Amino acid sequence: MGELLYGNEEIYIIVYCFILLWLNLDYIKDYKKIKTGLSEISSDAELEVNPEGLSMVLIDLLFNFFRRWLLYILAVLMTGNIFVVIVSVTLFAISLYDVLFNYSLAKLKKSNLKFYLAGLDTIYVSIFVSYLLLS
Repeated sequence: MGELLYGNEEIYIIVYCFILLWLNLDYIKDYKKIKTGLSEISSDAELEVNPEGLSMVLIDLLFNFFRRWLLYILAVLMTGNIFVVIVSVTLFAISLYDVLFNYSLAKLKKSNLKFYLAGLDTIYVSIFVSYLLLS
């Protein structure tokens, strides 16, 4: 079992990247539907969960860790490039801001930050996968 895991880390990372690409592209494709669905909800009172609650923030932080931040960490560790560090820290800061300050329904309706992050992450993942395949 150990020989299956060791030495194949790049393959697992590439599979992880393709999953992220699929998630990001699906989100970008469905963005207009998502915005329309959000606009049809009139207030936070209609939601079954409190988007401002600590549990929702923790779930969002955990989701962003696996959707974005883990990739940023892997890219920095595998490339060692200062430009990758700068881009990763910038994207991390923007996505952390989004998690911590764009949680209410009113802010989600107005903000396009998640859409832009999905686009930037798609570009980032594509470049990183290319790097892995070429190295």
